[in-house]
Amino acid sequence: MVKVLQVVGYKKSGKTTTMNRIIKQLKAMDYEVSVIKHHGEIGGQEIDIPRTRDHITYIESGADESIVQGYAYIHKLRKNESIELKTIIDEEVTSKDIVLIEGYKQAPYDKIVLYNNHEDKEALSQLQNIKLMVDTSVDSEQVIKEFIQIWVGDTRETI
Repeated sequence: MVKVLQVVGYKKSGKTTTMNRIIKQLKAMDYEVSVIKHHGEIGGQEIDIPRTRDHITYIESGADESIVQGYAYIHKLRKNESIELKTIIDEEVTSKDIVLIEGYKQAPYDKIVLYNNHEDKEALSQLQNIKLMVDTSVDSEQVIKEFIQIWVGDTRETI
């Protein structure tokens, strides 16, 4: 069974905090969890690592993929400007219980929508497949925790 859940909202709406809480909750329930994050900053030149790192310079030199192993991690980079989210899930995700996605607002998967003002709530309420809308300007941890309990209990696949 593969279940996919998106956590979406605008910048500083609590997406990363919410994702980390959901990951901990799902791991405590003994699920395998994969995470996909959309790095949406258009002007950004870095994704948490400087572009001068060796494995990034390999990509810039023309490599299609660059993998670095260090400490207890493997970091994989693959150049593809227009890869679809479904392709990433199908080809890159190895754990097949839960896929959590931060961002990709327009993707068709189940969504938790985070907002902290009325304008954002209005704009985000137009998205498809919303399962929960949460005002993160108030304490929302328990609401999300209860939703996750129900959501994982629904045995229908979401992909």
